[in-house]
Amino acid sequence: LVGGGVEGYTSGLRDQIDPGLAYGVTVAIKPTNVLALELGYTGAISNFNDSRVLATDTSGPDIVRNGAQAAVTLGLTATPLQPYVMGGLGLSRYNVRSAALGFQDDTVGNVPVGAGLRLHIGSFTADARVNYNFLFDQDFAPGGRAPGALDGRYSAMLSLGGTY
Repeated sequence: LVGGGVEGYTSGLRDQIDPGLAYGVTVAIKPTNVLALELGYTGAISNFNDSRVLATDTSGPDIVRNGAQAAVTLGLTATPLQPYVMGGLGLSRYNVRSAALGFQDDTVGNVPVGAGLRLHIGSFTADARVNYNFLFDQDFAPGGRAPGALDGRYSAMLSLGGTY
């Protein structure tokens, strides 16, 4: 599956980073009609939303995130239009491209959880998903603090692909 959508941040990060373009590629193995194991690449580009954060202005995105995740999806039905829940583990590399007060390059682990709706028509697959990523830390952001219960990253993606 290849997809795109939007990614943003919650809590204190929401006030500093604008929602941006999210993209990804996923390969899945479905041993049963309801269970799937996924490996995927995820990425996003975002800008700082407060000019007080920026020390210098650059063209293009201020933060580029590249990551990988492994997830399990569990279908709630075995029909061609299948709602599902998902969970897994991920790792992302944040590259800060603008000089910004307190922001720095960092690698951060995360736990993605979410829900989606998958449609299978022959060998065509469409997947709409929303998920939330609990971050292990926020060392890429000012203060480098451990995140609170509501600090994290959200995304909504639409992916299209084939089933073989």
